[in-house]
Amino acid sequence: LSVFDASFIKLREVVLGYSFRDIPFLTRAGVRNIHISLVGRNLWLIHSNIPNIDPEYNNGAGNYVGTESAAIPSVRSYGFDLKVSF
Repeated sequence: LSVFDASFIKLREVVLGYSFRDIPFLTRAGVRNIHISLVGRNLWLIHSNIPNIDPEYNNGAGNYVGTESAAIPSVRSYGFDLKVSF
């Protein structure tokens, strides 16, 4: 049994987006605004006092809160978001 300080620094989410407003050919179609974003989640575990473990991912429930038991690695995800206003 080992006990570690669970302090960590993490880049959890980054969103880069741009809004397109009042574009003539879209305005004729009834579109006022289009917003496009790129999204990244769980991008970088900058520092962790627990070796080889993502502290956020290994939280249990019930009697197993805060324990680590052969968990799979946390998932990094990328995506995009499109919002259209009429």
